[in-house]
Amino acid sequence: MHLESPRPAVSVVILGWNGRDYVRDCLTSVLDQDYSEPYEVLFVDNGSKDGTAELAEAYSAVTVHRLDRNYGYCAGNNIGFERSRGRSVVFLNQDVVVHRAWLRELVAALESDPSIQAAHANIIQPWYPEFAAMERIAPPGAAYTADISPLGFVHYRRLTPDDPVVDTMFLHGVSVIVHRDLIERELGYVFDPDMFAYAEDLDLALRVRAAGYRTVVATSATVYHRHTLATGLSPGTLIKTVRIIRNRLLAFWKCTTWPEFAPLALATVIGSPFNAGEFGLPPRRRAAYFVLLIPPTLLAVAAAIGSMPRYAARRRHVLATRRVGRWWFARTILFDRSHLSRTPRTPQPAGRA
Repeated sequence: MHLESPRPAVSVVILGWNGRDYVRDCLTSVLDQDYSEPYEVLFVDNGSKDGTAELAEAYSAVTVHRLDRNYGYCAGNNIGFERSRGRSVVFLNQDVVVHRAWLRELVAALESDPSIQAAHANIIQPWYPEFAAMERIAPPGAAYTADISPLGFVHYRRLTPDDPVVDTMFLHGVSVIVHRDLIERELGYVFDPDMFAYAEDLDLALRVRAAGYRTVVATSATVYHRHTLATGLSPGTLIKTVRIIRNRLLAFWKCTTWPEFAPLALATVIGSPFNAGEFGLPPRRRAAYFVLLIPPTLLAVAAAIGSMPRYAARRRHVLATRRVGRWWFARTILFDRSHLSRTPRTPQPAGRA
């Protein structure tokens, strides 16, 4: 049910940029939800040039905010957050179709336990068998999550849909929900604007965990993501790849002390080329992209080191307010996640940075 309300229960922020081919299907599915509470839909257009904003404006139930240029994923969504009113806020990609129960199940996961302050949806990618049907009424019968592997890259895996929430160390930026109070009272911002795009969802998840809360996947909140993997060789692809790996390193650094960061950084640098095995590519292409990922990984290390002064103040804030133990991140990511659902809320000194 989508209604006007002085204070909607949920705000759905959709960031658009030159997405004319996606917007109609996305907005139609978002407005067709079986959620019983009032919710608002905000479409933040990041300076599109292809008529995306005009398509969004054709939906009277959608509030469209036109930005004068492309502010990137991070700043664009932060603007959407500032203009939203919901007690909880959902950030959603434009290149998706959502199940009718998506919003209801996403909110239910967030509200299932006070320790859960952020969640991401069951993201069904094009290389999964359930993607072809794009079933919006019946349960899709499968649940997937994206999580951070011990080698620092995003690892996709299948889950049992019998568990309504499963703890993760990651929040998949395709569809994320957070409590407004968490951002305004503790974190200070949603996505780090200096990251522009990529790995900002990892940064958010780590900061939520550092504050002593849980991050989970809502296994019944299904989103079909029309993900297009960029496999061509170009300067643009190189810049994107360097930024992804650089931002992963910076996300780890912002939430950890130097002794804890060192093994995480080493694992990320070693593991980055193995990321080629995560997208359903045939063996030969996986091997080729493994080799091709080595140069941008080395460039990303240099870029991360050069960028650290810009992020230092935000890192000091995270470390000063961190409520997990000194080696919690390194131990959890690299070795043992069995205690994820028992994240402590007792302030513990992070030690020297």
